[in-house]
Amino acid sequence: MKDNKIHIHIENSRHSVEVFIANQRQVDDLLARNADLADRLCITIGSSGYDELEKWSEEDFREYYEYMKTADILVGYSFPTENIASYAPQLRWIHFISSGVEHVSPFTWVPEGMKLINNRGVHLPKSGESFATFLGMLNSAMPRLMTAQRNHKWDRVFTTVIKGKKLVVFGVGNQGGEMARRAKEMGLYVTGVDPYCKEHPYCDRVVGMDEMQDAFKDADFLAITAPLTKETKGIINRERLGWLPERAGLINVSRGPLLDEAALDEKLRKGELSGAVLDVFHTEPLPDDSPLWTTPNLIITPHVSSDDLVNYIPLTLDLTIENLRNELAGRPMKNIVDISREF
Repeated sequence: MKDNKIHIHIENSRHSVEVFIANQRQVDDLLARNADLADRLCITIGSSGYDELEKWSEEDFREYYEYMKTADILVGYSFPTENIASYAPQLRWIHFISSGVEHVSPFTWVPEGMKLINNRGVHLPKSGESFATFLGMLNSAMPRLMTAQRNHKWDRVFTTVIKGKKLVVFGVGNQGGEMARRAKEMGLYVTGVDPYCKEHPYCDRVVGMDEMQDAFKDADFLAITAPLTKETKGIINRERLGWLPERAGLINVSRGPLLDEAALDEKLRKGELSGAVLDVFHTEPLPDDSPLWTTPNLIITPHVSSDDLVNYIPLTLDLTIENLRNELAGRPMKNIVDISREF
């Protein structure tokens, strides 16, 4: 509490991109949308120079620790985890401005009783449009056509409609569910592969990991949408890519380390897959010397598919206030991270 008000502290990074930086106008708009709570809230905005803690200045730490003395809720992405219970004695929960929380694992630093909240669902309006676009691009052989353009080659490849083709979605959570929903709207047959989910309203079937090979062997498209955990790191490896037919196209909108990039590069160069769209990578920004820059039949987007420039932070703050209302009313909170599963 700060001045007998619930203290929500937002921690920005000045070197982040605009879409992830909260500003005072957005906070004022949030309070106007929640006028019944406005007098009970104290919302502060701080900023470090970088996401990487090793790049924080002494002033960054000093300012942050001062805010956290009275913070009940932290909204942000990067912060010191060591001794958090000591420097933030009133902190009840942390709302990450990302869906993935792998950057703060392992979670041994989390004090008993403190909740971690991720940003699942905030991405969906924008990501759904991107997912439909990526599926359409793969079906229309756009990666091949763009490669031909770079090579000054007149490559008249003809394709057929996407309706009736088969999509495999690896990881049927929020993002995977939105991928499946968009695919069903386009008329695809959708198979989900997920170790936890048994059925989904936008999947024609959901199978477990033991049936992955059978699902892959007849896929026209594979979409990687699972969270990054110890279990999923490197899971789409050379062997599993080999289960896909040559006609298949691949989309990765999850995290780069789920996919063996070198194996994908090799298969695209050999013509053993028809094309790919990658929005995420092992190393971001993608290094200048990465072979992926010249991989044929590959479209690269720089981790931009899911984040709405205008609405991302407002939706994030709306979710924060929704969860505060849930907490105050004794209702279950949304998007609590299961630290045993790492998502």
